Amino acid sequence: MYATELPSEAAAASIPVERRGQGRVSVEALGLDGRTVRGRIAESGFARVRFPLSGRRGRSLEAVMINTGGGLAGGDVAQTCLHAGRGAQLVVTTQAAEKVYRSDGATSRVDVELTVEAGGSIDWMPQATIVFDGARLERSIAADVAPEARLLLVEPVILGRTAHGERLSHGLLADRWRIRRGGRLVYADGLHLDGDIARTLDRRATAGGWAAFATLLLLAPDAEARLDAVRASLGLSEEGEGLPDGLDAGASAWDGMLSVRLLARDGAPLERAIARTLGTLGVAELPRIWHS
Repeated sequence: MYATELPSEAAAASIPVERRGQGRVSVEALGLDGRTVRGRIAESGFARVRFPLSGRRGRSLEAVMINTGGGLAGGDVAQTCLHAGRGAQLVVTTQAAEKVYRSDGATSRVDVELTVEAGGSIDWMPQATIVFDGARLERSIAADVAPEARLLLVEPVILGRTAHGERLSHGLLADRWRIRRGGRLVYADGLHLDGDIARTLDRRATAGGWAAFATLLLLAPDAEARLDAVRASLGLSEEGEGLPDGLDAGASAWDGMLSVRLLARDGAPLERAIARTLGTLGVAELPRIWHS
């Protein structure tokens, strides 16, 4: 998998579809005698899933998603389907940050589909998506959650290889979230960055020149009750010390949901803020692969 040097629509059109990466993984988690076990598992293309023994704690089953191609480029397509059955608790992360490389003109796609039955739980906590300058990515997250189920989404994004002084100045980043509870649409979100992206990100009303952001969304019967603790963990409460340097944040809760928005100068303060917040969202222990 590679990205050619110059972006070109003509070059993209000449790449046969069969030569572009196609990865799909499907995981079913089942509740059985107070624990969670694997049901049907399917893998194809560059997408793989592993279940480390170190991830088996309590009732939860931990799954680690792997992209054997090392990233996305040139119109690659990745699909992830997760299903937590009645009473099952599934924690999902990724082996490493997902890198979206500079495109030769084609747009890569990432599609995530989540289903949580009554009494079930999915914590979707991938490591950051790093969008290289010149990358083109369209992503969708669709979830259907039972009224008495739990869903936690944690999605960090870093715009450019900030450790190398790179920023995202051109390309495409389109993100679409649609969350349904009991079949009814309860949350819709969208992001579209195209054209002169650097100019857009430099505006104070968008990112103020900062390069990392994340959305954390919790749907759970106790979601609204967690708001004060979340704000305190971020330094947003009146008694707190205020937001750390290089971080801006906001949190709100309504209708059985809690949403956290994080904006950071780069990936380091973003990662620290996520780690602080997750405990207040009911995550007892971070995925161990995050520390490897």
